[in-house]
Amino acid sequence: MKHFVITAVGEDRPGIVAGITKVLYEMGFNIEDSAMTRLNNEFAVMLIVSTEEEISEDILREKFSNVEKEKNLLINIREIPEEIYREKEERGEIYNIVVYGGDKPGIVYKVAKLLADRNINIADLRTEKTPEIYVLIAQVEFPENLNLEDLQQEIEKLKDELNIDISIEKVESVEM
Repeated sequence: MKHFVITAVGEDRPGIVAGITKVLYEMGFNIEDSAMTRLNNEFAVMLIVSTEEEISEDILREKFSNVEKEKNLLINIREIPEEIYREKEERGEIYNIVVYGGDKPGIVYKVAKLLADRNINIADLRTEKTPEIYVLIAQVEFPENLNLEDLQQEIEKLKDELNIDISIEKVESVEM
């Protein structure tokens, strides 16, 4: 089994997802994981795909060349070496963190640094700025040995320093 990560960025327009996934479908690829979003007027795609076929990055790039030109995209393809690829696994308790307040430089950095210093992995992070408010929403994975009280104290300091609000909520898993 071969795995690839494919990224594509370009000006948002209808048909980007259809063009990219058509190539994958026609080549027999399976989309294992994906994130696709519009940021301002740019569209970004990130996919983890797999195939049973013996195919190289170069051949895959060639197969994407038409959609890259037609949709004016920058497409990057990288094979994930077998020894690095692993099935998706949860790494700890999942929490949602929501930050909001006035826009100012350093919000994302200081929140990300606080999390990194505590060995908290960011699984997903989104931000949006409106004329009234700046919002950061992150889904994070807490390590097993994390002291939540210590983290709360650090968050309180950061809230005061940046004049923002931060909330943390544990995501309860649903048993199937």
